[in-house]
Amino acid sequence: METNNKAEAIKAWLANNRDLENQESLAKKFGKSRTFVSLSLNKKSVTKASEKLINEIFEYLHEKYRI
Repeated sequence: METNNKAEAIKAWLANNRDLENQESLAKKFGKSRTFVSLSLNKKSVTKASEKLINEIFEYLHEKYRI
C-alpha cells in the first residue's frame, strides 16, 4: 500500500479509535516526538524517516487492531 494511503488510513483509524491509540501514544511507542508523528501523518514531512515511521505505525496497527 502506498505511504500516502497508509497515512490516510492511520489518521482515519485514529479519529475513530481515540480510546485505543492516539498520536502521543504512537510517538511514545516508536520513540518519536508527537510533532514528528503529526507532521509525518499530515504529509508535512516527506523524509525517509517519515516514510519509515508511517510504515511501522501502519504495520503495528494492522497487527494489533487489524486495520
